[in-house]
Amino acid sequence: MHGGCETIIHGLCATLDLHPDWVVFQVDTRKAFNTVFGRHFFVNCVLTLIPWISFSFFVFFLCPSFVLYFSHCSREDEVSLLSSKKGTCQGDPLDGALFTLAHLRALRSVASEHPLGLFPSLADDTHIFGPLEVVVAAFHALEGHLLVVGLIVQPTKCAAWSPSGLLSSLSLPPGFSFSSAGLRVLGALVGSNSFQASFARDALEVYVSTIHHLPLLGILK
Repeated sequence: MHGGCETIIHGLCATLDLHPDWVVFQVDTRKAFNTVFGRHFFVNCVLTLIPWISFSFFVFFLCPSFVLYFSHCSREDEVSLLSSKKGTCQGDPLDGALFTLAHLRALRSVASEHPLGLFPSLADDTHIFGPLEVVVAAFHALEGHLLVVGLIVQPTKCAAWSPSGLLSSLSLPPGFSFSSAGLRVLGALVGSNSFQASFARDALEVYVSTIHHLPLLGILK
């Protein structure tokens, strides 16, 4: 496999094979892309990193924005108008770029403070690899750096896994869930063979079920 994410995943899996006592944290941020309209983001990211677009950003993203969409629940030609009172909304193509700008800044700071950890990240899909004490310290540091730009970590949607199987919820930050089999990292499966087999089996069942219903939907005749 030659794709960027696939190459990273293969490298991470090889690293875990060498260090089965390492831990993987999956970090989730609350309403990630919807936070880029916030004052903290504007002051600490836009004005600092991309000041030349600050005026345009202020005009277009810090005031109510309007979104046109076609309603599928009524007449095909009916157009509805939405008004967002929080500026940019999830789904705006600029959201991802602006979010990544702030997120990357936080990750770089944490990576320099904790060089023994690995921090694979794609958009808001963030993970921390390393020894337990390093990963826990890096997680708390990441919380602080993200808060500077208005991004809040949501522990109840965070998860942890270790190839050793010795990880317990007692050693995790409050609110974390514990996976005994594995996690999805950058869209790929990282975990035990049974974890990957179970995922593949579930996906196959959905696929087979979909094929069975396609004639009923008029897609296959």
